[in-house]
Amino acid sequence: MFLKKFAELPPRKRIGLVAILLGVIAVFAGDPTSKARTTIDAKKIALLSDKDIMEVQADDLADWIIKGKYDYRLIDVRKNDKFEKYNIPSSESVPISQLLSSDLMRNEKIVIYGESERTASQAWFLLKSAKYKSVSMLKGGLECWKKEVLFPTCTCDVNPSVEQKHNHNKLAEVSKFFGGGMQSGSVETAGTKIEMPTLAAPSKVTLKKAKGKKKREGC
Repeated sequence: MFLKKFAELPPRKRIGLVAILLGVIAVFAGDPTSKARTTIDAKKIALLSDKDIMEVQADDLADWIIKGKYDYRLIDVRKNDKFEKYNIPSSESVPISQLLSSDLMRNEKIVIYGESERTASQAWFLLKSAKYKSVSMLKGGLECWKKEVLFPTCTCDVNPSVEQKHNHNKLAEVSKFFGGGMQSGSVETAGTKIEMPTLAAPSKVTLKKAKGKKKREGC
């Protein structure tokens, strides 16, 4: 029955499931002395739908941090050296191989993130298999955080509307809050990669609202 259900899954989901399972196995295979163990229910995982995997949008997470909403624990599942180089403010470093031996509680609200969704997906399945109740992951991982929060691109028209100006100002203030900045084009140009900021988030931020009539100039 399980194999039949698995075979009926879309190719992308089958490949993704196998990759995640292999990744989870590899995490612990690389550390045979680890005492942290859990049973991976492959059948249950295969039957999960997209709606079962809870995700947090990058802009929503940024809003929570700015407003000081801390009814959750933000967990960075990358290796420590990457965490020390850059991490999202208020996050804690718990590499994926240490998740099940960490002090995370099963009744806590947990948001996890990695460089991309793949590592976060492995961590998500690990925690759910270990019966953690409320686990979400940052949609798109740090790649999306960088694109939408740290270095958002201006998409205003030549003659921007009041709403476009407001959105532009908001993006600019949020990116500044986290040590980034608005971009007029691609985040990466001429092969030069923009360095991630090392600044901590300030205590508060005031978002500007556009006022008055439209002007005939860009942002």
